[in-house]
Amino acid sequence: MRATRQMAQHLERSGRVSVAAPFAKAFKFFTPDGERVWVPGWDPEYLHPRDGTLVEDLTFRTRHQLDEVTLWLVSRCDEARGAIEYVRVTPGSRMGTVSVLCVTTGAVQTEASITYRLTALSEAGEAALDAFAAEFSDMLATWERHIADALRGPGSQSPTERRQQ
Repeated sequence: MRATRQMAQHLERSGRVSVAAPFAKAFKFFTPDGERVWVPGWDPEYLHPRDGTLVEDLTFRTRHQLDEVTLWLVSRCDEARGAIEYVRVTPGSRMGTVSVLCVTTGAVQTEASITYRLTALSEAGEAALDAFAAEFSDMLATWERHIADALRGPGSQSPTERRQQ
C-alpha cells in the first residue's frame, strides 16, 4: 500500500506599490540592477549573461538573511509593457514566480502590481511561506518607502530607518 503524500503548501499574494516616477524610471526599480538602489543588501551575482544585461533567461544568484541563497531566472521581460517575471528557487525551501507589471497612473506616477506564487519544498519552506504571508503587506509598504527614499536621493532616510535595515 502506498503512503498518501500531502500536497505541498502553496500561496499566491498580490499587491501594489506606488512609485512617484514616470513609467520607464519606475520599471527600472524592479529589475535586478534597479533593486540595488533601494533594497538593503541586494547584490545579485550574475551567472548568465555575466554582465547582467536585462534579457529573458538572465540568471543570477542572491544571498539573503541567514546566508540563504536564492537562484533567479528572468522568464519574461517586456520593458515596453512594463512587465517582468522571475522564476526563483531557494534550494531545499521554496520555489515559485514573482511577476511585476507597471502601469502609468499619472504624468510622473506609476503603479506596480506585484504577484508572488510560491510553493514550499520542505517544512522549513512551509515556515518561510507562513512568515512571508504574514509580512506581505508590510513588505510592500516598505518597498514603497524605500523606493520613495531612493527617488529623493542619498540621505533621505532618518537615522532610525537606516538602523532598522
